[in-house]
Amino acid sequence: MELNIKNENLNVCSQVCRSKNNFTTECEVIVPDSKPDILKVLQLSARPKVTSSESRGGRVTVSGSITFNILYLADDEEKCVKSITSSCEFSTLIRDDHIGENMYVFTDVDVSDLSCTIANCRKLSLKATLCANVRVYSCYGIDVITDIEGACTKKTTLSSGVICAHAQDSTVVCDSFSISPGKSPIEEILKSDGVITDSSLKIIDDKAILKGTLRIVVLYRSEMGIEYAQTDMSFAHVMECDGIREDMDCEHTVKLCDISATAAEDTDGKQCIIELTSDLFFRVIARKTYSTQCIVDAYLPHGALEAKHSMVSVDCVDTLIKRDADFRERITLPDSLPEIESVYQVIARPFTESCITEGEKLRVSGYTEVYILYLSRDKTLPACSFKTDIDFSVLCDSPGCMLTPFADCKLNNISYTITNENSVEIRGSVDITIECIRTTEEEIIYNVQEVEYEAIPRPSIIVSFMCNGRTLWDIAKEYRVSPEDILSANALENESAITSGMALIIPK
Repeated sequence: MELNIKNENLNVCSQVCRSKNNFTTECEVIVPDSKPDILKVLQLSARPKVTSSESRGGRVTVSGSITFNILYLADDEEKCVKSITSSCEFSTLIRDDHIGENMYVFTDVDVSDLSCTIANCRKLSLKATLCANVRVYSCYGIDVITDIEGACTKKTTLSSGVICAHAQDSTVVCDSFSISPGKSPIEEILKSDGVITDSSLKIIDDKAILKGTLRIVVLYRSEMGIEYAQTDMSFAHVMECDGIREDMDCEHTVKLCDISATAAEDTDGKQCIIELTSDLFFRVIARKTYSTQCIVDAYLPHGALEAKHSMVSVDCVDTLIKRDADFRERITLPDSLPEIESVYQVIARPFTESCITEGEKLRVSGYTEVYILYLSRDKTLPACSFKTDIDFSVLCDSPGCMLTPFADCKLNNISYTITNENSVEIRGSVDITIECIRTTEEEIIYNVQEVEYEAIPRPSIIVSFMCNGRTLWDIAKEYRVSPEDILSANALENESAITSGMALIIPK
């Protein structure tokens, strides 16, 4: 007899690797002939850009470039401030035995630390410590049996969180603005910095629309000395993303990869206009949860089946927790730095360090790297920067011991107040997202066929006693009758009415 079997394909997406990997890259910078010698480095900043992430057997290779901006005091008669921009390539390996080819790889790289050594007045040695945050997912389909006609079946529900759509893209955004009236014309642009202050995502079938605001500060030199100008630049980008829908759970990333500024003349012929070029990176990941019932055990009343089992493991985001972590701290500059005349920008980058259970609570801890960029009255150190770390922590209800939590964060807002000539109060908040992953492992039937069965003679009346550790399913399977027939023969509504030691009549 050929069994009538119903099958379904369950899409599974498992996170095989989630790693934070610190690595360093070094390069040497030679001062161009058009620039004066270096007397003292005032500020050093860098911005990384990932160009490729490739997965192969047991590893992910992350490659990209990092652009450095060096602000320095010139060793000439004027002792003016100059700047140099340089870039170099980087590459790092993340190793994990579970990584295979053709997996989904999502990578972010941030700067953790920077250092600079003056080899001589025309040569600098730069070193950057970078942090690569890598997530690798394996997505595949499992063919499961959902029903066997005529058989008694025991089922379980498998829920799988699947990456249904993802896309990433880069674009160049250009804009221009005028410096404030009354300010002296620009003689030389020294550097430009920017931060994403807000971003939003809107989904239309097969398209992702990302909007936001980029706050830009440009440092420049005029006849009055070092000055800065600030503007907010709005952006909007439409990205093709096949399969994305509004009902999916979506996460988005917007990063500033590079920014440059040039001076242009206004209608009076004065260099009072700043033209901006920004390189932005966009990424969208869309997930959806799929559920299906799979057969874990089966038998034929008055017959026999031969079943083959297989262990499967599926992941699903069981709980999504969103919290804000506020931080506030007064930062005092070290004695080696000059007093503050004005702060022209505060740059902050948050990182999560741990996500651990404390009793019935879950604590997420991390820190925010804060860079204070400021101008001073000291002509020997007219532009300075100071880096500090501000810790944050948030406590929330624990999702349960069977769930594995992963926490990510992004900056919500940052502000500052100059409290006196050598201290700044920093205030901000971090958006924390905690994904609580439930991993379900089940031994399911993936192949079944009917085999020859010889009925064993049995008494007309059989009584079986329910004991601890035995279930209605166990008794029904032993005597090759359906659980429903046993309930009916004993005038019971459901299995919960059966108690330990109860005598059950087993029908033929």
